[in-house]
Amino acid sequence: MKSLIIITKIVAFYCLFYAGVKVFGVFQGMWLVPNLFIALILLINAALGFIIIKRNSYNWWYAIIGVVFISALRYYESEVSNYLYQLISTT
Repeated sequence: MKSLIIITKIVAFYCLFYAGVKVFGVFQGMWLVPNLFIALILLINAALGFIIIKRNSYNWWYAIIGVVFISALRYYESEVSNYLYQLISTT
């Protein structure tokens, strides 16, 4: 149970931190829409994590899905950003 609590807190705080990094990147000249979209998804994930922490209702689903989501986002971040930018620029 202790490892579940630690993993949940790491996922929640990492999502909050990385959303801040994405917003800061927008102020440094990175693409606006793709980075804010990714930051919004990360903030939703972080909010869900903090709700789980506050209610003390930890579960493995959030921890596992959160770790997989963060890993996939870090690996495919440039492709996702390029896809979102092309999607927005063509419309």
